[in-house]
Amino acid sequence: MKKLIAFLFFVSFSWLASAAETPTDVAKEAVGDILKIAQNKDQPEAQRKEALQSVIGQYVDLQACSQRVLALYWRQASDEQKRAFMKVFEQVLTNTYFTLLQNYTNEAVTFKSEDIQRKRYATVESIVLSQGKEIPVNYLLLQRNDQWKIYDFMAEGVSVVRSFSSDYQGILRTKGIDGLIDTLKAKLAEGSKAEGAK
Repeated sequence: MKKLIAFLFFVSFSWLASAAETPTDVAKEAVGDILKIAQNKDQPEAQRKEALQSVIGQYVDLQACSQRVLALYWRQASDEQKRAFMKVFEQVLTNTYFTLLQNYTNEAVTFKSEDIQRKRYATVESIVLSQGKEIPVNYLLLQRNDQWKIYDFMAEGVSVVRSFSSDYQGILRTKGIDGLIDTLKAKLAEGSKAEGAK
């Protein structure tokens, strides 16, 4: 299910354009950069992945994402552990969306509304038309230092952040934050080896 909602996240983003003032505008600018990466098939994979990671770093609030993924464990984490998790989680997001970017095909999307709450939180609602099915996708954004950034999105009521959090809870309970970081690093290393063997 996580792969499905991640795919919907990429699909709906790819129909936006540029600018960067309102929450929707921020998403539009992010998509413009993502589309350049998707369309530049001649660029080496490593460079495209690096470019995607840069986009994620620019438009996604990794602290807010990480805080929600770790939930109560975030409060228990040291500053060093928080930084280490954000770094590895950024790479997890990059790898997840790079795979989706490779298989991306155009889908129809309609944006319905933008709702700003307490001047700091925003929800952008949209409908993605995929294979004749209408799928509601909501983007959640946070304003920090006068900048809107994405910290989560929901497809058919399922949160990407909560999905990651659910996957990680078992490891957090048994191995703690350091154990989760080590597990994610190991999986990333395995993925890099598999790519190198191709």
